[in-house]
Amino acid sequence: MRCELECESLRLTNVIYGRLLSKYRIRDLMKMIREKPNEDFYIIVNRSNPLKVEIRRDRDGRYRYKSGEELVIPIPKRFAVLEPDENYFRQTLKANIFLALNGADEKELHL
Repeated sequence: MRCELECESLRLTNVIYGRLLSKYRIRDLMKMIREKPNEDFYIIVNRSNPLKVEIRRDRDGRYRYKSGEELVIPIPKRFAVLEPDENYFRQTLKANIFLALNGADEKELHL
């Protein structure tokens, strides 16, 4: 049973991540975050429609992490701003998607 849930989470992670990268290049995401380091960016997607992926910039604290049917996933800043590294940025971005799909606590995410 656990394997089935993890396999489904991994499949959804790959769908969401793939769709995100079909809309935005990694370099462009990193640049967007570097240009607004004091703002947070989130991936907004619904589990039942993982192909409809959006990125929202949070200027006034409207968005909060959610791991239910609607996913609101923080995009990590560390490897975009503090220690720019495209490979680590990719890994932490994908990890945040997977963790959110599995209902992780916000403190477990890469920020």
